[in-house]
Amino acid sequence: MAVSKTVSEASTARIILYGVGALGSLVMRVLRSDYPTIKIVGAVDSDPMKAGRRLQDLFPDNLGIEGIMISGTLEGCLASLEDGTDVALHMTESKPAAIEDQLRKLLEAGINVVSAAESMFHPSLRHAEFTRRLHELAVSRGVSITGAGINPGYIFDAVPLTLARATSGVTAITLTRAIDVTGTGPGDIEHVGYGLWPDEFRQKIAAGSIVGHMGMPESIALLAERLNIDIDAIEEHWETETASFPVDSGDVSLGILEPGRVVGIRQFAEGKRGAQTIISMSLIMYYQPEKFGIEVADRIDIVGAHHVRASLVPAALSLFGAANVIVNCVHDALAAPAGFANVLNFGMGGANRGGFTYVLAGDDAARPGRLALAKSAL
Repeated sequence: MAVSKTVSEASTARIILYGVGALGSLVMRVLRSDYPTIKIVGAVDSDPMKAGRRLQDLFPDNLGIEGIMISGTLEGCLASLEDGTDVALHMTESKPAAIEDQLRKLLEAGINVVSAAESMFHPSLRHAEFTRRLHELAVSRGVSITGAGINPGYIFDAVPLTLARATSGVTAITLTRAIDVTGTGPGDIEHVGYGLWPDEFRQKIAAGSIVGHMGMPESIALLAERLNIDIDAIEEHWETETASFPVDSGDVSLGILEPGRVVGIRQFAEGKRGAQTIISMSLIMYYQPEKFGIEVADRIDIVGAHHVRASLVPAALSLFGAANVIVNCVHDALAAPAGFANVLNFGMGGANRGGFTYVLAGDDAARPGRLALAKSAL
């Protein structure tokens, strides 16, 4: 049976950063101005250029991290903590085989986990045994584990489900996301396939050694589950784009991509009922998309009793958006029942970033057309 955890939104959540690479750096940026009820107490990164350094040396603009050293191992990090930790923000890799041991050690230590790995969003769909093992371990330790990010976890699932709250009888959904991936981290490069030659990309897709963007089938399955839509298969396919000119990847490891290499990927996923496509997703991921005439935007079309159409222009930022979504999950992860949790069950409004509530400022604070306000601690 899951263990209930009662946590006040006003309680300070002590977190460790498991990974301070591209995404972890953006989490540090998010925490500079908001979330006074989140306190960084430790950091882990196996990169020898970071391990053993002070976190403040890498992020001098962040307050309250004086004395925190980046440890090369989780064990070293935990041994350095005086008062323990509540939540780990796990931001390393995406594939289950690469992260299971990392997640297992966090759970064994009794730490709630919010993972940025795409495979953690709805893992039971394709990784049932992996999910079972981690769920049982989390339950036994009385902590929760969840996956969160911008996609999956927000644009292709949370946002359309929020919009669908105002309609019913949904019969079709079309989602399109076009984004600028310039500067994406090495983890994404490795499993998505940026910078390859087109033939190499196709061979690796066929062999399963790259998978493109992970998580679209999971988002389709969850939309269908939550909106009572019958589908019997999910199909994916990929298209690549090259350029006749050099393109800057924005990543140190890839650098400037010579003409002919993959600089853009169009990934398509369809939830089908027989031959009919019921849920359609398109993800257009390009380095420097403006050079190819691509508008960076998210578009949502939901056919139902009320036809809902919405767009976000420009599209929600990928890495920075993911960093914000992840940080917003910290208190929800603390309050969630023990075991695997899904971010779609968390509070729709996200965290109370200010750590306060407004009250009327005095007995005569309210009059027609005006309310005088004061802040009160939660």
